[in-house]
Amino acid sequence: MSYGQGGPQWTPGGSNTPDWDALAADAERRRRRRRTTVIIGSAAAAAVIGTAVALAVVSQSGDDSPTDQASATLPEPTDVPSGSAGAEPTWRDVSLPPLPQPREFISDADKDTAPFDAETFWGGEDMEIDGRTYTRAATGPAGDCAEAASDALGAVLAEHGCTALLRATFTGGGVAVTVGVAQFGTEEDAQAAREAQQGAQGASLQPLTGDGAPAFCGQGGCRTTANQVGRYAYYTIAGNADGSPDSGEGTPAQQAARDGNDHAFNRIIQRGEAQASASADALVEERRRGD
Repeated sequence: MSYGQGGPQWTPGGSNTPDWDALAADAERRRRRRRTTVIIGSAAAAAVIGTAVALAVVSQSGDDSPTDQASATLPEPTDVPSGSAGAEPTWRDVSLPPLPQPREFISDADKDTAPFDAETFWGGEDMEIDGRTYTRAATGPAGDCAEAASDALGAVLAEHGCTALLRATFTGGGVAVTVGVAQFGTEEDAQAAREAQQGAQGASLQPLTGDGAPAFCGQGGCRTTANQVGRYAYYTIAGNADGSPDSGEGTPAQQAARDGNDHAFNRIIQRGEAQASASADALVEERRRGD
């Protein structure tokens, strides 16, 4: 028996009894071929359907990416309205007037109202200038400006209206120095007294002795200075603490006279600073209460 495509064949004159085993095998082969065909067809159909769905999605979304599409759907930002053209904010004025300067107080009797007495004015016990220290030995006011000065200086002070003169004597390093500060009604009076003193022979401050201050300058050879700031003139006289005359350059007595000059100036300026500070505090408090 031969087998061709399409199933078993019977030859003429042969037996008419079919070969059941061959037929069964042939039927099984046909079933397997149909099953394979169905599977392949199903897969192809699924592929076609998937392609169609993908094409539909692409056609709906267009050329934009998902991110771009989302951005395109956001609302436009709302513009924040700006202020009117040219309008500027206004602020309450909280500035203070210019603060008073120390010089204003030591130059104007109407502002320079702090007590002018020896203890308050001279402050601490010591005088220290550039590392040189002198101990305060005596202080005192003059009942009359002229009595604390030589005759020549006394006349100058009286002529130009000296109202008070404070003295203090300091000692250290074998020397003593008396520092005197004279107060006048105006800055012009103090300037005039300073100029007159320069041209007056023997116009100098008298030493303040006693109460722990040694007697000095009794034999001459003393060192003196004179100066002025604001409505104050200030003077010094210095000498050896043992009373001996002083001479030469760069002596301790000469240095003491210069140090006393600087100390007087510093004390006058500090007087102005204290009053200027108090005035500034009062201005701030007044503004605070006004607010």
